[in-house]
Amino acid sequence: MKKIVIFSIAIALITGCSKDYLSSLQNNPNAPTTGVATPQLILPATITGITNIINDWGTYSSMAVWMGYWNGQPGYSAFTNVFNYVMTNTGPQSWDNYYGVLTNLNALVQQSQSVANSNYRDMANVLETICFKNLVDLYNNIPYSQALKGSGDFYPNYDNGSAIYDSLVAKLDVAIADMQANLSNSAVTTPSSEDVMFGGNMSNWIKFANTLKLRLLVMQSNVSAKASYIASEISNTASIGYLTTDALVNPGYNSSKPGNIWAAFGTNPTGGLNVGTGEYGANQAAIDFYRKTQDSRLAYFYTPVTITPASSSFYSVVLPPNFTASGSGHFAGNYCGTQATVAGGSSDIGPGILKSPSQSAVMMTAAESYFLQAEATVLGWLPGGNAAAQSLYVKGIEKSYEFLGVAGGGVAADAAADAYYNQGTSQGTSFVIFPTGVSADSLRHTILQQKWAALNSINILEPYNDWRRTFNPAMNSGYPIVPVSNSATNTHAHMPFRYLYPVTEQNSNGIAWAAAGGATTDAFNDKIFWMK
Repeated sequence: MKKIVIFSIAIALITGCSKDYLSSLQNNPNAPTTGVATPQLILPATITGITNIINDWGTYSSMAVWMGYWNGQPGYSAFTNVFNYVMTNTGPQSWDNYYGVLTNLNALVQQSQSVANSNYRDMANVLETICFKNLVDLYNNIPYSQALKGSGDFYPNYDNGSAIYDSLVAKLDVAIADMQANLSNSAVTTPSSEDVMFGGNMSNWIKFANTLKLRLLVMQSNVSAKASYIASEISNTASIGYLTTDALVNPGYNSSKPGNIWAAFGTNPTGGLNVGTGEYGANQAAIDFYRKTQDSRLAYFYTPVTITPASSSFYSVVLPPNFTASGSGHFAGNYCGTQATVAGGSSDIGPGILKSPSQSAVMMTAAESYFLQAEATVLGWLPGGNAAAQSLYVKGIEKSYEFLGVAGGGVAADAAADAYYNQGTSQGTSFVIFPTGVSADSLRHTILQQKWAALNSINILEPYNDWRRTFNPAMNSGYPIVPVSNSATNTHAHMPFRYLYPVTEQNSNGIAWAAAGGATTDAFNDKIFWMK
């Protein structure tokens, strides 16, 4: 009887359809035509796809705890694995997220082969470098040259991480040169509203790509075999310029469809708190740093213990904030490894990070751009010596204050940042004033500690990268220096060096996975190629 029913339904469906029913089967939904998937339609999805990962609290939440930014609130047993640095092939993971976006970026490249659409192709190639770089930074060797071919290669081999970095630098060089040439080519289409990051400002795209190139090269600063290559490539970036404003993405976020960070820690349309606030609070390590250095950003990264994002006074920041360990309006949290109930409650994520449901997502901050330039200058790869590095370093702090909206933002934020920097002279606070008469390594430590302070809850991967690439076995730490987990059951002396390959890769690409050492990967001893 069941077979007769199914057969009858099949006949009804076929006879009830128009004549073009069967002919429409020739259109493969997994290979959309250019008439359907135009570059203009693909671009915004790929841009937001990347920021959805960068700003995703779930993707990098473990890392945020390890790096001293966030901590688990009492009562959530899932943090036991985080505190003990437990690494498995199911989590933490970022593999599928990035390769998913890369599939769309590859489609964008394929759909942008005409001269008119060459800007879209260049933008896609720029965005690809972010995804592949972040994958290398987490997994080292990954599928690259044979990846994204679909049925052309279901089982791609893994490429060497260092070689991938070189290829990404070359890819950016081509994109930058092409976009520069296109500025005066009327035959090339200039993107408009579909560019949800720069609104079609291709000069900004060029500076963004150049800053990404600087990020790739500085990341390899401890690879001595590449010293001359890095010096040459960085010198080539100087004439192009770098980001001076934040690279922000907004496809139309609102109270019904906010970006990831608000959806996690902000309020829902009825005024209640979203789920992340109940699970995560402030980490005492970051509070200690901002408190010790008398840093007004404390009240923007976190809230006083009596205030939540649902409070009417959430945005009424008092400057200077209460830097004491107790008293009205103070800030408190737990260190990584501790989930104790804090008297009066823990501080939550603050109004400099949670601005509104319609706030833009962050692709890259200007603060990071200036800190990268400062480090490259200290290392002798950009001109000007330590005086220029100091100026870039102070500019990085100012841009951090501006992003958070300290003292209302703009010029007032710059004034607050300068006051913060200058008070370091009188108080002698470490990692605020740019030191003189010290080694390049000490200068780098100061820069990376402030970079860590600026990227709190904004881009957690880059400070984690900095910590690993400057790791010193004698200290069991790198820069920035953050406390190791104090969990009584933690057996590791430091954070993990890398992620493990996901179980999906083991199951679907097992031969290549095994050849890459997937079965024996050690998260605490196997290093990313750019580590010492």
